Amino acid sequence: MTFQKKIICTFLLCFFMNSIWAQNQDFSLTLKESVLNKMFKAIGEIHGTSTYSFMFIDGTYDWTLINPQIKLHHNKADFIADAKVTISDYNYLIHVSGNVEICYEPTTNLIYVEIEEAKFPLNIMFFGKIRHVKDIDLTKYFETPLTFEGPLSVGTEIVFDMPDKTQKRIYMHPLNCGVKIAEKEILVTAEMEFLNKETTKSVTK
Repeated sequence: MTFQKKIICTFLLCFFMNSIWAQNQDFSLTLKESVLNKMFKAIGEIHGTSTYSFMFIDGTYDWTLINPQIKLHHNKADFIADAKVTISDYNYLIHVSGNVEICYEPTTNLIYVEIEEAKFPLNIMFFGKIRHVKDIDLTKYFETPLTFEGPLSVGTEIVFDMPDKTQKRIYMHPLNCGVKIAEKEILVTAEMEFLNKETTKSVTK
């Protein structure tokens, strides 16, 4: 179960101009819900095996996550999956739901998507009755958050040919980024700063 702890994917997001959702924001970068869930599919099967002790019984149990997903809603992100559990001779399928924290850190220019809470009960059949052994906390298997590169590394220099045969060089780059969770997507918005660089002589063709 060490591969889950090493889950980290840095994905350079392309930005585009679209509608402004907050005042003084000039563009937004969009990370779709489908991208997060494609990553789960690429990871493959997520499962675990461990030991348990209940009353005078000691043994092992196995669990496998089925179709894990992150669901994005207005100002909220959820983790959902089904867990197939085998303990002793008892098998069952149970739904798992949890909370996901999404934030943007300007010092690292990274968008963090982290599963903060996702538990399901480990049950055993004991003398014909279902007994609760303990809770399985999936967060320890997702200790490293998914990370995506933000927009601050994106900068563009634009050259304008002026009527007096000189060239104006304008450097455009984003600043003051913020994150908003919307339906089925994460929006990272930013202001654009334009810096007028030194005017140079244009080359005559």
